[in-house]
Amino acid sequence: MIRIAMRPVMTVLCWSTMVWGSQTVAAERTTADILCALDPKCTRPLTRDIRGVTVTPGPEGAEPLSVSLYVNFAYDSADLTSDARITLDRLGYALADDRLKPFSFMIEGHTDAKGGEDYNQKLSERRADAVRQYLTAQFAIESSRLTARGFGKMRLLDPARPEDGVNRRVQVLNLTAGAPRQGGK
Repeated sequence: MIRIAMRPVMTVLCWSTMVWGSQTVAAERTTADILCALDPKCTRPLTRDIRGVTVTPGPEGAEPLSVSLYVNFAYDSADLTSDARITLDRLGYALADDRLKPFSFMIEGHTDAKGGEDYNQKLSERRADAVRQYLTAQFAIESSRLTARGFGKMRLLDPARPEDGVNRRVQVLNLTAGAPRQGGK
């Protein structure tokens, strides 16, 4: 009986290890995509349509280099879910990388169009600040490198579907990619 009971348990453990291993590989690849999206010196082609991550590189003189992330917050709050922490860990590893240390970043919080304008504005500000606090606490990223700002429902990603979840996102912009580096670095 014990052998019979152990077999399904071992099967589940082996299967979950394989799944966990594949998620780890995907997280590493996604971290590399985030890093490349925010690094002006990155020359490799960026992977598009990665679950939860959209990269938006801009040529010199154009929009800042940025990455949009779907960060899952608890309903009606700025509390990070376990899914949010997984996504933010990818971002944190990228921002802690030596290639991005000379740069400063804006963390923008965005909501969908459900709810009032003032409410969504304050919620997006709290969420952007929660992301900033998580990154500084978990990855020792200098707080001076990160600015948090909420936009509420002002900048919908998909204005044709204002209440769609795609509009709820965190966008990270490299603010200093075109600026001269301090101290001749």
